[in-house]
Amino acid sequence: MKFALLLATGLLLGAIPANAMDAETFFVKAVALKKKGMGAVFAKDLKPMIRVFEAAAEAVKAENDVARAIGAPLFCAPKKYRLTADQFISEFSRIPKERRQIQSVRDAWREIAIRRFPC
Repeated sequence: MKFALLLATGLLLGAIPANAMDAETFFVKAVALKKKGMGAVFAKDLKPMIRVFEAAAEAVKAENDVARAIGAPLFCAPKKYRLTADQFISEFSRIPKERRQIQSVRDAWREIAIRRFPC
């Protein structure tokens, strides 16, 4: 019985979405990865960070697509755009630390996209 409870708890914890990371933790890890330079390629945090950001970006894009269909897009980004690591970290640093601590990565990216690509 204890084993089944332990197994169920483990499965539930594993089901927590990857984008549950708060924006402050994400920002601190992103700065640390940037400081590693080329060594970041071998960092164990790199792939989880990429997954968290991709999930956040997809969620924000989907939200904007729905808003665009209604006729009130949240932001108007070009079809293809790229941010350098410096631009990315700079955009995250513009969000006050107190707000980053309570925001999800998704909410932070939404705020950045709206600020960076106004309609």
